[in-house]
Amino acid sequence: MTNLTIKRMGPEDLEQARDNCTLFWKMNHAIANLKAFLADPGCILLTAEIDGNPAGQVTGYILRRWDSKKPKLFLYSIDVLESHRRKGVARQLITEFRRIGKEAGCGAAFVFTNASNIPAMLLYQYSGGVRTYSDDVMFEWSL
Repeated sequence: MTNLTIKRMGPEDLEQARDNCTLFWKMNHAIANLKAFLADPGCILLTAEIDGNPAGQVTGYILRRWDSKKPKLFLYSIDVLESHRRKGVARQLITEFRRIGKEAGCGAAFVFTNASNIPAMLLYQYSGGVRTYSDDVMFEWSL
């Protein structure tokens, strides 16, 4: 892969982060939220570029816990442009995400996906993830 760079976005990267995020998410009026997200050290947005052009991103969080000395690293979302899939971009994003978590003192990292999402299942397995429970289910509540 030619010239892959991965960067953690900070408050000074607001415009670039917005441009990258709009490739994958509907931003609507979320620019103020993105600004706050980038300013929070517990929030992580990594962008991947190939030859200076956006290729993908990871969004995640460092989660402090009351029952553990070490926080956990939560990979919330990983997105790669279709033209760059199956080229190692996602694996490199996960590697850098995990490095940041380790540097921040996290003891483990985790992600949720659907068993029917075969590309995600394979990505997480190939990047060293272990499926710990076969019966996990996620519930959501509107607040």
